[in-house]
Amino acid sequence: MSLKILSLSSLVFLAACSSTPVETTSVGDIPSWVLNPQVEDGIAVSECVLFSGNMSIDKQQALANARTSLAQRIETRVSAMDKSYRDKVEVASGVESGSTFSSVSKQVTQQTLVGTNPLKTDITKIAGKDNLCVLVAIGQQSTKDIFDQLVSEADLPMNAQQKDVLYAEFKAQRAEDQLDKELEKLQLQ
Repeated sequence: MSLKILSLSSLVFLAACSSTPVETTSVGDIPSWVLNPQVEDGIAVSECVLFSGNMSIDKQQALANARTSLAQRIETRVSAMDKSYRDKVEVASGVESGSTFSSVSKQVTQQTLVGTNPLKTDITKIAGKDNLCVLVAIGQQSTKDIFDQLVSEADLPMNAQQKDVLYAEFKAQRAEDQLDKELEKLQLQ
């Protein structure tokens, strides 16, 4: 009898330890990583597709959607950084030479996202329907690598302090907030 009680309490403990934090929404409880994807010092997105029963196809679709969303987030940050560069960096001749960050961002982003794999995959109920969801992210080193490659390929004059300011702008949450506002506008149309 005591063995059964011990086993039951062990199962409850294990279930509590392995549970995923959820957020209660108007359509039910949804894992936090789906609603608010985050990684430390990086960029994260999650995407879900209706689960068709074919894990392979659904995962490929969710992963493709997530990579597109991740690319949009990166490009939004690049755009914010590009604007910051134009606003803050003074060029002696008064004319910026070379290409801007925005013009090289798509190529750099595509190269970075090619090998991106999901950090998390799960099937969860959303509005009473099974959805296959994935979490995709790039970490701090990948974010820094993207920035360094953008600066290198843009070939714009700047000193170390200006690079630090631009990197801070690139990492800023403000760029993601701008993207979220633009996406909300599109949904309202």
